[in-house]
Amino acid sequence: MGRRGRQRLVGPFILPALILYTLFFVYPALEAFRVSLHDWTGFGGNMVYIGLGNYKEMLKDNIFWGSLWRTLFISLAGGIGIFALAMFFAAIFQRNLRGRKFFRALIFFPNVVPGFGLGLIWQFIYNNNWGPLSGLLQLVGLGALDRVWLGPEHIIQSLTVAVIWTYVGYYMVILTAGIDKIPPSYYEAAILDGASEWKMFFTITLPMIWDVLAVALALWMVGSLKIFDLIIATTFPAPPTSTYTLTIYIWATAVGTYTPVFRLGYATAMGVVLLILVVVAVGITRFLMRREAIEY
Repeated sequence: MGRRGRQRLVGPFILPALILYTLFFVYPALEAFRVSLHDWTGFGGNMVYIGLGNYKEMLKDNIFWGSLWRTLFISLAGGIGIFALAMFFAAIFQRNLRGRKFFRALIFFPNVVPGFGLGLIWQFIYNNNWGPLSGLLQLVGLGALDRVWLGPEHIIQSLTVAVIWTYVGYYMVILTAGIDKIPPSYYEAAILDGASEWKMFFTITLPMIWDVLAVALALWMVGSLKIFDLIIATTFPAPPTSTYTLTIYIWATAVGTYTPVFRLGYATAMGVVLLILVVVAVGITRFLMRREAIEY
């Protein structure tokens, strides 16, 4: 069968997915951009066209820039922490250790708990009056290290720790699946050659799971830029502006916290910026992780 024949054969299989993608992604994205060019409360049809007015306002909005910085901080710092720990646990649990299934399940456990529940857990942990973190520091004589963990100066770092704890198990499972597919004979040959654990990790494990790691990083970039429920619950009942990420600020602008706001046009403009940020972040990740696939 020629190349043209194969294309005709593949076309009917791709068409349903292409239609669904256009219907549920391309069209909403274009509609969101159209809405972002208007001043609109979200109710009724009284949309006032203001062109790029919302985007111009965004350039002067200090809360927006603060939200953008916090979003990028959680994405980058959280990503480093998550993948460092996920890689460590995935490598450790390849050994025939006693109780490894239990510890795997324990690390993965946060992923089966709703984000709102996890947020309340961390709100309890960080509480300075009766939280276990401050109590432990006082107990071991390190009270000088205690901080107002959910205060404006430390809340972004505290939230990043909560994010790392929440998602490390998920990416550990992905990386473990990649390591499990590596033929044991490679490690056996390396051991016979006298290779150390670190040498085997950097010359066998890491190159062999590079494609899995690239996919996991792309998934993290998409997910980290859209984290919402964990932050909302940790800062319950209403997050201060010092905790806003882009998703939180979009929600607060579109709906409001204590008082209604209903600025859907401006919120949608920020949503468009978030969409562009996700696409760019994934594109950069895929470009940096691009390398020739290893087949075995």
